[in-house]
Amino acid sequence: MNPAPFEVKADRLDGGLRAIFVSGELDMNTAPQLERELDEALAEPTASVLIDLCECEFIDSTGIALIVRSWQRLDRDAGGEGRGRLVLCSHNHQVRRLLQITGVESQISMHERREDALDELRESVSS
Repeated sequence: MNPAPFEVKADRLDGGLRAIFVSGELDMNTAPQLERELDEALAEPTASVLIDLCECEFIDSTGIALIVRSWQRLDRDAGGEGRGRLVLCSHNHQVRRLLQITGVESQISMHERREDALDELRESVSS
């Protein structure tokens, strides 16, 4: 069984929100593609960013470290440089389990449904 090809898509949503969709395997070989999109999104210190991992089949320590660094740069609640917000969503059991084991899920807000994650971002923008 071959993994799905890796792909990152970024989209600007209403209200200044950014969504970054990750599909396939996020590892040391593919993380630079996600990093480019995140760097662009995080160039705005008040950015509100959703990283959608619903189609992500696997994530390694490189991908996790990239997500954590991005969260630290941006998230106002984490004492980061910015005044923005980063939220994750994934319903993939394997990805969620790894994020739980590493403690990421206890630090970065994570939802199973994309709409729930977007609702949280919209709420943080309006407050």
